[in-house]
Amino acid sequence: MGAVFAMQGIGQLSAALVALIVTVAFKSQTHPAAKPSACDHACRTAVDRMWRIIIGFGAVPACIALYYRLTIPETPRYTFDVARDVEKGRSDAGAYLAGQASGEVDEIRRVEEMQRSAELEVPKASWKDFWGVFLQWRYGKILLGTAGSWFLLDVAFYGLGLNNSIILAEIGYAAKDNVYDRLYNNAVGNLILICAGAVPGYWVTVATVDTIGRKPIQMMGFIILTILFIVIGFGFHKLSSNALLGLYILCQFFFNFGPNSTTFLVPGECFPTRYRSTSHGISAASGKLGAILAQVLIGPLRTRGATAKNASPWLNHVMQIFAGFMFAGIFTTLLIPETVSVLLFFQL
Repeated sequence: MGAVFAMQGIGQLSAALVALIVTVAFKSQTHPAAKPSACDHACRTAVDRMWRIIIGFGAVPACIALYYRLTIPETPRYTFDVARDVEKGRSDAGAYLAGQASGEVDEIRRVEEMQRSAELEVPKASWKDFWGVFLQWRYGKILLGTAGSWFLLDVAFYGLGLNNSIILAEIGYAAKDNVYDRLYNNAVGNLILICAGAVPGYWVTVATVDTIGRKPIQMMGFIILTILFIVIGFGFHKLSSNALLGLYILCQFFFNFGPNSTTFLVPGECFPTRYRSTSHGISAASGKLGAILAQVLIGPLRTRGATAKNASPWLNHVMQIFAGFMFAGIFTTLLIPETVSVLLFFQL
């Protein structure tokens, strides 16, 4: 699961490379020699085309992923535990170990096994049963921990990630008057953040998650991110542009070698099979609520008291607020189990 999630970093790297290539390709329209600081009709048309090309390229891997998502076989565990198709689950498990997509089934034995399974009294997936389980504190606290951690993480993660260009400009890296230089520096800045921070963070998680553990990585990430946001927030106007860029890169690293990876992994491992997708979906939806909150808050807050010379005077205070969310994530992390020993938590 960690390796699959780490593909996000490869996607981000590809997106930044496409943006850089497109920016360079349209340089003649966005950096006219006669008026290098102006953006005339040809320049605006070029920027519009650049945006459409980047969005179009982004749709290609999404369509490929959708095809594989629709055709991927069901997991043997789900087939056995939820669908109660014991024979199919057994054959699929053997096929998986042999490196095959799905197993061959003896249909007569399959029907016999399903008839025997139907006689067993197995709890059926229903909202009544779901709430009956998760309204018990020993189970409900885990859902609260996964959903709360994802929510708190995404406030800061998307608050920064969806505003990279603004933050790069504010720390002095992409603050250029010329359209081409601004777009070029944004693309290069994103490449630096991804190559130095995001991609290494993803793969360090993949390499260490089974030795260090999910919960320690998430706890460490929230603690370090709290410290980093405090330093950025309170030292924003005292630190140099290079120092702020370095701290921002560290934030990207510890997002991904930290709660951005583990908030995806833990809900996919710690819940009963018949409610795993529902619980994972609730946790993920909580994260998206955090992303929405970040966008609702960061716009009005960072521009509070804005002037022509300073478009984001409150950005340092936004970083301080993010530090508070990361600090709260330490406590929601205490509610989740280490999923290596998940069977100890769910003997249903």
